[in-house]
Amino acid sequence: MKKTLAIVGGGAVGLSSAIHAYNFAKDKINIIILEKLDRVGKKILATGNGRCNFTNIYATYENFYGEDSFFTKYFLEQFSSQDTINFFYNLGVLHTVLENGKVYPYSEQASSILDALRNKIDSLNIPIKTEFDVKNISKKNDKFKITSAKGETVLADKIIFATGGTASPNLGTNGGGIKLLKSLGHSSTPLTPALVQLKTPTEKVKALKGIKITGNLKMYSKDTFLKEEYGEILFTDYGISGPPVFQLSTLFARYKNLIGYIDFMPNFTEEDVFNILKDRKKILSYTNLENYFNGLLNKRLGNIIAKTSGIEKLSFLVKNLTDDILKNMAYHIKNYKLEILDTNGFNNAQVTAGGLKTKEFNDKTLESKIIKGLYCAGEILDVVGDCGGFNLQWAWASSYVATKACVKSMI
Repeated sequence: MKKTLAIVGGGAVGLSSAIHAYNFAKDKINIIILEKLDRVGKKILATGNGRCNFTNIYATYENFYGEDSFFTKYFLEQFSSQDTINFFYNLGVLHTVLENGKVYPYSEQASSILDALRNKIDSLNIPIKTEFDVKNISKKNDKFKITSAKGETVLADKIIFATGGTASPNLGTNGGGIKLLKSLGHSSTPLTPALVQLKTPTEKVKALKGIKITGNLKMYSKDTFLKEEYGEILFTDYGISGPPVFQLSTLFARYKNLIGYIDFMPNFTEEDVFNILKDRKKILSYTNLENYFNGLLNKRLGNIIAKTSGIEKLSFLVKNLTDDILKNMAYHIKNYKLEILDTNGFNNAQVTAGGLKTKEFNDKTLESKIIKGLYCAGEILDVVGDCGGFNLQWAWASSYVATKACVKSMI
């Protein structure tokens, strides 16, 4: 009798694992995908703003974080970004490389990735059991019994757990897999939203709501510089958003007392900005502060800079600006301080920082050291990557290695 591999979770990891399992075993094993939602791959459709940035050509272990910062190295060497590109090319997806090494389907449609995976699985006649929300797993005589919330059961010889983390619960990743495996003896690091908007004191951003600027965002932990990112930053009524914010949001899970500084004029030094402001004093000596920043900064932003620099009334005459005030303005234009209070929550996060502790899994196969025959891959583990296709690359790489090891143990 053929052995059965049950793949729990029909997302990026689960779907690719099913294809890899067939490629490794052909017809020697049975494969089944168990998905809690009414259809598979919903989260794939939401990635990359619907375009699916499915890998990054510059991906290395240095783009990933967790308790073990080297944990991803082996897996990325076994299945690189080029392997991902080749994998999808063989499923009919041509790729394009855009800014910062981000790889998208040439169609720039996330549905291209999901359809390619589903079409291949359909062609291999691999069954997908939807609305199967796994609530219990037991093991007897080397056989797993998987029970759903409805009381349905599936028997399997091996399991690949690919249920993701807790980000975007509306797309099926509500942390249920982590909770279940914790109940079976595994442990988890703290779970924090990542690749997400950041909350700041409202009085620092509310008046700027809706403004987009292209600038530089630096992050500090107290006085220690951590990292900086350049790009489009969006102000909201609760804080800040945009690519640089998403990129740096993973720091919130790792550091306390996080403080951000926005540079609104990154192409100029602080001294340059001071000289520009001083020159504008001469040019615009006939007006007041309400019009002083016109043509330099967004008007509302200019008003905030003026107030932050100690000028309460916009009727203040430009000709009365002192060098000290101008230096203060130049400083705040280059270093607009925002205390980071929190993230905008799991509902708005793309991925989860934290997960099942990697030390409890084999670092070459991803088999559980606690539950023999059970493998985990993807976001369910304590691995989070930078923004830009890195987290999906971890999904594909961990899926490949875990599936290869799992199937090898079955045939």
